[in-house]
Amino acid sequence: MALAAPAVVAFAGACWSRAALRRAAEKWHRAEDEWARRCDAAEAREQAARVETSIQASAAAKQERLWLLGAMRLYAEAPLTAVTGLLESLGTAAMPSAQRAQALVIRSAMRTWAQTLHDLLDISPLESRAIVLDESVTNPREVIDGVVALLAPAAARRGLRPNVSVDQTVAMLILADSARLGQLFFHLLDQMIRFSTQGEIAIVVQAEPVNAGSQRISIKLMDTRRDAVNAAQLPLFEPIADPGFAGELPANLDACLSLCQILAERMQGELLVASSDSKSVTHASFSAPFSVEQWGPSAELTSNAQAPLFAIAAQPRHVATSKSSEPFERRYLDALSEEGINLHTFLSAWRRSMTDDLVRLGALHHRHDTDELRTLLHRLSGAVGLVGAGSLMEALRSASTAPERETGAIDSLIERGRTLVTQLDTAIDPHRSTIR
Repeated sequence: MALAAPAVVAFAGACWSRAALRRAAEKWHRAEDEWARRCDAAEAREQAARVETSIQASAAAKQERLWLLGAMRLYAEAPLTAVTGLLESLGTAAMPSAQRAQALVIRSAMRTWAQTLHDLLDISPLESRAIVLDESVTNPREVIDGVVALLAPAAARRGLRPNVSVDQTVAMLILADSARLGQLFFHLLDQMIRFSTQGEIAIVVQAEPVNAGSQRISIKLMDTRRDAVNAAQLPLFEPIADPGFAGELPANLDACLSLCQILAERMQGELLVASSDSKSVTHASFSAPFSVEQWGPSAELTSNAQAPLFAIAAQPRHVATSKSSEPFERRYLDALSEEGINLHTFLSAWRRSMTDDLVRLGALHHRHDTDELRTLLHRLSGAVGLVGAGSLMEALRSASTAPERETGAIDSLIERGRTLVTQLDTAIDPHRSTIR
């Protein structure tokens, strides 16, 4: 009994301690579960707050984007459409031939710009848009020159020089939607500028006969890849600071190419974007059949030179004008271009040689050096004959064989020579390999 009493007390104490430990463990688990529920509730509230903030930010960014698109439609697209309409209503019949030709190119560029801006500001899905071609009499050369003039500043900023070569077989007037055709070419050239740098962009326009009243016109865009290694490192646009608009620009670029594909299909044509060899890469090519309204240029366009619009857009310069003109045959220069001679290089050297010889001609005439004067007149006659100035060539030859030479006659020949140099300086389009 003496041993049983302490044993019972010890057993009772152990049971009580076990029960106390169990109650303490249960209380600790209940506290732990309570804190876990509170943490989950707090995390859920925080996540809900983040979602709500994100939704509000997205809605605000969308509202801001809609406001920006509305502002651009009001202050950019609407005035542009109005200016385009004013240019369309502007009568060009009373203008001189060269100014009229430039006005038509500007009108084509504005039409292309308005159509391109309209589609860029359209937020509806591309598949839901009704694209209907509004065909009219179109000059493909005006469309191409207008687009090149629009993108000239972007090309110059990246060290690029477009070089347009239009084959003589391309019809002067075709039946096409000039705005849509210009829009397609605009996006292709923009894509070329975006992924090229420090080089020359070759734009080749050719034609193949389809039947007596239509031809298939193809436009190919190529570059030489001379310095295009790090082309992707030079962005055409500055980075977008607003994260709400991040990622929209590449999507818009893809949409532009998709739009070009749809336009090519509407024109029953083909659009290809592919690469070839390492020296020359064909970034894009487009071809489609068009009905021909006029095959060749009119006599008025053939007999008048046009100042290059690309030079006005890229780098304005002052060109001296003269009331007189010196006729020359453009087919001579066309023949040189067809033989692969670069007209810019050829005419640059020809112009320097002509200027030096004309200065020397005046000096020899005042010194009355007959022998050297005769030799120089003969050489000048050959020089102007290279560019097809037949009238001036015959006058120089006659002066070189005449027994006596009047001062007024030599001065007149010098003035005619300078006029010819000025005309050829303004007649050559700096981004073409042929004359206008």
